Amino acid sequence: MDPSSFITVDDSHWPLVVATFVGEPTLQQQEEYLQRSLSYLRRGEKFLSILDARAVRMMTAEHRRKVAEFQLQHEALLRAQVVGCASVIDSPVMQLASSLLQFFRPPPYPNVTTRTLPEAAMWVAVRLEGLGLHPLAEDVRRHYGA
Repeated sequence: MDPSSFITVDDSHWPLVVATFVGEPTLQQQEEYLQRSLSYLRRGEKFLSILDARAVRMMTAEHRRKVAEFQLQHEALLRAQVVGCASVIDSPVMQLASSLLQFFRPPPYPNVTTRTLPEAAMWVAVRLEGLGLHPLAEDVRRHYGA
């Protein structure tokens, strides 16, 4: 396993979950991430995500297939629990791949793709305010420079 490839998950600002993808995570690392995501879905609490993919390499077909399967299998939970997801992608090639994936299999929740983390944080902060979580929205703006 390449030690420079990994996925980190930060839920310290719950109901915001920030996942950072670096390099080309293994299928095992992706599976662990998906299982952790499922644990959040099963909490029965609404939440938002920022997926920071600025440092990830192109996903393999197998990685994309696993994501599509996860979305299909858990569509009802995703629709019920995820208030929104902001993806941070600065690579034009990755943006195209993400756009195609979303075109053929749109996520069952509001989503946006941004080029910077502050842009993603601003989008998420607006949604947090919509949930009445104004102090957390301000904290997210401060923490991520939005």
